[in-house]
Amino acid sequence: MNAESAMDPKLAICCATMSPQSHFYPGDIPLWTALQRGLPIIPVHVQHNTIEDNLGVVGSYQYLYERSHEDLLAFVHDDVIMREEGWNERVIGAFRDESVGLLGFGGALIHGASDIYKTPYRLQQLGRDGYRSNVDDAEVHGERFTGSCDVAVLDGFCLIVRRAVLDLIGGWSSIARGADFFCYDYALCALVHRLGYRVALIGVRCQHRGGVTSVKEKKLAITSQEAYDRSHRWFYENFADVLPWRCNGS
Repeated sequence: MNAESAMDPKLAICCATMSPQSHFYPGDIPLWTALQRGLPIIPVHVQHNTIEDNLGVVGSYQYLYERSHEDLLAFVHDDVIMREEGWNERVIGAFRDESVGLLGFGGALIHGASDIYKTPYRLQQLGRDGYRSNVDDAEVHGERFTGSCDVAVLDGFCLIVRRAVLDLIGGWSSIARGADFFCYDYALCALVHRLGYRVALIGVRCQHRGGVTSVKEKKLAITSQEAYDRSHRWFYENFADVLPWRCNGS
């Protein structure tokens, strides 16, 4: 289906970056929009942060949610490159199923150890297993996957969510109470499961040059070990009703 249906949900990209606005275009975002096919240009909403004025990941996403209007919001890291023509058609096609609340390009079939909440807390109990993606180096992270399936949890490099779902959970502000740079992807997936929506994965060919911003900003409080430990403990304490979560991969 190359022509956009009037009934199809409208898609937009939301991106937070530490790159100066003057250096951000041209860059990766034009690649995201150029590799589409048959649909109008995808709107792009960008929050430019600085060390002195930084909303953080979740704060930036809340800001972008409040200032956009599209039905589907693709919260994508600034170091992601789309390599698949027509990727947006796959996204919109998946969301034609009203049961899908959240979609991504990398995710795991299992989230949470079998002994979670049965034995004392250990960070390792929050691990994910059965990771799939179609990034350039997919085998380094798990299994290469080009199809579509339900997953337990998505990786935060690409989180495409229905605005209606964000409306139901109060946007990203409910996550901001306990997470920012870490665990926001865990929390969003858990909240979507809690609402009874599906969390889905499609194996779009792309690349995530992970760590580009986090390495540059490793001295910030939001990327510290303390922040890492605190956000994981918060997640553990607030989502016992949807952990562990398992999918069969089909």
